[in-house]
Amino acid sequence: MSLFHANAGQAEIIRTVQKDQEHIEYVRTALSEVLLLLSQRHWFRYNALCKLVAEVLYHHYAILHNLQTLGEEYTGIIQVDANYVMLPNKALQLLAILLEYGGEHVVDRVLTYLQTEIDRSEELLESVKTGLHKLIDTLRVVVPYVRGFHTSLFYIHGGKYHISKRLTGINYVLIRNWLKEDHSVYGYKVLGYVTLTQLVLALAARYQQYRSQPSQAKVVAPSVRSADSSRTASGTLPGRNCALCMDTAQAITVTQCGHLFCWQCILHWLDQRQVCPICRESVKKTRVVRLQNFSVDPERAS
Repeated sequence: MSLFHANAGQAEIIRTVQKDQEHIEYVRTALSEVLLLLSQRHWFRYNALCKLVAEVLYHHYAILHNLQTLGEEYTGIIQVDANYVMLPNKALQLLAILLEYGGEHVVDRVLTYLQTEIDRSEELLESVKTGLHKLIDTLRVVVPYVRGFHTSLFYIHGGKYHISKRLTGINYVLIRNWLKEDHSVYGYKVLGYVTLTQLVLALAARYQQYRSQPSQAKVVAPSVRSADSSRTASGTLPGRNCALCMDTAQAITVTQCGHLFCWQCILHWLDQRQVCPICRESVKKTRVVRLQNFSVDPERAS
């Protein structure tokens, strides 16, 4: 018997996601603290991965043990297959989790790999390379908007909140169907249309900005895409290492006491303690400044 009549609404699904995120954040914090106790250097390198690991562990535990997540139990919904007849198999659920929390990262890595291979190719003409790089750069701009458009459609029509659920066909049904909040549907529809309008305007503004740029700025020669040139253009500190990650400084950032770090490194540090890692002077995140178009001559700096 189909359970389509009991499909969960926008309010129940959103509350489920919010509740799950609360528990995932608790797991992430615990993992981060353990990593900090084990090695401060490893914490700087791998702290950003704690959230991904927490999300995967949290959902995989529920799936492997045939349990609802705490958020699903809180709102009284369960996952079913595309036909609204039975529970989805574990492989499909695991695939949905991997797509949800690793999909965008994989897409970014694939695009980066393609750009590298295009630059290395000796058979392609320079005009073809330039066109392919333009296409990949366009895809990089569009990818973040895909999730926004999908969320807008969810607000308007309901159904699947995550793109991974749409790709795998997994649905949510409300066990206590009589508690479904139908009165909130219209509010979500308004929110969906507003979000969709905002995304369209943002894309239009981005396109207008692209069109208004000089033609020389749009075309980047493959030789400029070399590793050394791109690192310098993106705010690398040549010949200098970040005092936190001990690697070449990226996205150079200066504290109010005058010390330079990677942008991500110093922000992660200030999340734990609001002092400069070098001189121990009090530092606030609001006073940290990211430097643009900044470079240092290594010979003069030494």
